[in-house]
Amino acid sequence: MVKPCLHVDSISSFFFCLLVSSFFVRSLVSLPSPRPDQIEILMAFKNEFPILKCDFSKWPDSEQKTKSWTSKDVKSFDGVVFDSETGVVMELHLGGACLSGSLSANSSLFRLHHLRYLDLSSNYFDSSFLPELGKLTNLEILYLSDMGLAGEIPSSFSSLNRLTKLQLSGNEFIGSFSPLFNLSKLSSLFLGNNLFSGNIPCPLLNLSNLYVLYLSNNLFSGNIPCSLLTLPSLSTLDLSHNHLIDSLETMNCSSSSNLERLDLSYNRLSGRILEPLSKLTNLQELYLSFQNTTDPINFISSLGFKSLEWLDLSGHAISRLNLGSPNLKELYLDNCSLNEFPTFIKDLQKLETLDMGNNRLKGEVPKWLWSMSSLIELYLSQNSFDSFEDKTEMLLNSSLTLLDLRSNAFRGSLPIISPWLIVMLASDNSFTGDIPLSLCNQRFLLVLDLGHNNFSGSIPSCLINSFVQQLDLHNNNLTGRLPDILDKTGSLVTLDVRHNQITGKLPRSLTNCKYLYVLNVEGNKIVDTFPFWLKELPNLRVMVLRSNMFHGPLYSPQHPLSFPQLQMIDISRNKFTGKLPHDYFVNWSTTLISPQEETKPYYMGGSTIVRYDYYPSMYLRNKGINMELEKILDTYRAIDFSENELGGQIPESISLLKSLIVLDLSSNDFSGHIPSSWSNLTSLESLDLSRNQLSGKIPQELATLSFLEYINVSHNKLTGQIPQGTQIVGQSKSSFEGNLNLCGLPLEKSCFGDKAPSTPEAQEPEPPKKEQVLNWQAAVMGYGPGVLFGLAIGHVFYSHKPVLFYKLFRL
Repeated sequence: MVKPCLHVDSISSFFFCLLVSSFFVRSLVSLPSPRPDQIEILMAFKNEFPILKCDFSKWPDSEQKTKSWTSKDVKSFDGVVFDSETGVVMELHLGGACLSGSLSANSSLFRLHHLRYLDLSSNYFDSSFLPELGKLTNLEILYLSDMGLAGEIPSSFSSLNRLTKLQLSGNEFIGSFSPLFNLSKLSSLFLGNNLFSGNIPCPLLNLSNLYVLYLSNNLFSGNIPCSLLTLPSLSTLDLSHNHLIDSLETMNCSSSSNLERLDLSYNRLSGRILEPLSKLTNLQELYLSFQNTTDPINFISSLGFKSLEWLDLSGHAISRLNLGSPNLKELYLDNCSLNEFPTFIKDLQKLETLDMGNNRLKGEVPKWLWSMSSLIELYLSQNSFDSFEDKTEMLLNSSLTLLDLRSNAFRGSLPIISPWLIVMLASDNSFTGDIPLSLCNQRFLLVLDLGHNNFSGSIPSCLINSFVQQLDLHNNNLTGRLPDILDKTGSLVTLDVRHNQITGKLPRSLTNCKYLYVLNVEGNKIVDTFPFWLKELPNLRVMVLRSNMFHGPLYSPQHPLSFPQLQMIDISRNKFTGKLPHDYFVNWSTTLISPQEETKPYYMGGSTIVRYDYYPSMYLRNKGINMELEKILDTYRAIDFSENELGGQIPESISLLKSLIVLDLSSNDFSGHIPSSWSNLTSLESLDLSRNQLSGKIPQELATLSFLEYINVSHNKLTGQIPQGTQIVGQSKSSFEGNLNLCGLPLEKSCFGDKAPSTPEAQEPEPPKKEQVLNWQAAVMGYGPGVLFGLAIGHVFYSHKPVLFYKLFRL
């Protein structure tokens, strides 16, 4: 008989696993669940706000967090953190939770005595609950920014002596600075976004553990006391966007301050500012931009900032400046009325960012800039530079990743640029010659803006096939065809070649650019049919073919259109022909069909790689005016088919495009009626149907479009009364001229002749007086004999009543 054998190692392993398993089981079992009383308090708090109101335009990240709370599922409490040992509520993250109304003194919120973290920012409470916050004595972090709170900070805040962070920005608290600060352990202070006047409220003086306080954008006035700047633990102080008007010359702060970050920008300080601040030897970041004062600000010739790494002096007239700051990394001298480069800059061996935009600099860009090995970003836009001092050295010595030369007077050929460049902005100059082939060798170049210059020749094929994502060559003298995209993983996101002399056809290889976002070829000499194949681009949002020689139909049964993300299309001023079927727009663009969500609008373009402000632009005919959109809002929706040769009835399926803002079908040959279903276009702001062959009445339903600011139906064959809605009556009469049978406001032609009806209902016009007389005579002629005959019959009945009645009715 064979006996089972078990090795000792196996036995040991088994017991070890059993021991570990039992440990984890005990650990999991011992984890406390949220206490029932805490769940009850949370549910009671939720019920205090049965209606959740979200303002996505103001706070796009809002979320109805409390809506999902349920006592049956602990995991449903979004924004709530329970203590892992005791099961009590430790943190409430309810910023932007769409809460609104009042928090009463007996609100369930104030029963959460164990709270350490409370965020109610970006909600809609009134200020009545503020004194009750003093009951939450365990709070360490409190965020109440952007809530429209008003009044003084209540005295009960003095009991929150465990607070380390307090945000009160974006409110309307009152109070102002006082030299009586005694926050001995304060290490960070932000004061803004309120309406303070008077003294800083005393409750803050007891918050000895506080190291972050946000109160920015207020109406603080007066001077800045040294007792504030030299608090022992204070590391950051933000007093920006206030009304501080005094000079700092009388300040005599000690050098013992631990202040590292000081923001005094957008105030009304005057006099010698930098000298007293230079005594703050630990200061690393200093923001003094745009002091709202007419007094000139004098910057002394030499300062002792030894630790300073960031300095912003934008918006000041500077005559002399010598910082003596060897560690400076970022320097902003934008809009400082500078006539020449300050020579001290060449000694800043650690400088990484230099902004000299919007000044009066002219002539040559000094060559020593390119020898600054640490310089990464250089902004020289909005000046009068016309050349470079020894531009051949730019390639050899520069380490730039961003170069902004926009809006100057540069001429001649484009200089050789740094091999490390990521962003090159050189639009609005007078550069000439061919686009350098050396740009094709830029391994890191992602953004190239050479728009509005005098470049000639063809677009280098190697440039189109490089790593460039945003290529802007608009308003030059470029010729030839658009190069083919050889790489099937084309990197182009924006291609703007508008207003050149480009010929030929659109290269079908554009379909290789799966990330293409904006395509703009306006104002060229491209001869082609409608590019149905562009529907293969899943991310295409803007397509502008305006003012070329495109021709042929916009509809093909073999090529049903479906642009997944298209939101702006302009094919105006071409030779497109044919009719559009009634269901033409049914599957056209999900972005146009779906109603827009209430989110914060942002501009197309931009980058998270480096800081710069390049955005795609385009021309758009809106409300009867040709305008340039220097930035394209992501929320914009527009269709412009104007100035073509399209005919037949307007597709009623346009009514599906509920997010459409601009619709221009003018100067075509459309016929038939204006669909009444267009009342579904609730976002429509501009409608142009002028110069077509439209007939029938203007649908009364259009008067319900509350956002409609512009409508033009002039020069058609429309009849009847113009709808009398507020948006339509307020239009210019020229918007309805050229329709012989239209009447009503704003036209001077009445729909009721000389007299309007006494009631809104349509009434038959009264006949002329002569016709009234004739009708009356006819009535008398018919009425008179009848009356006489009736009287005679009545007399007979009356005289022979018994006999006649007996015979007639057998009485």
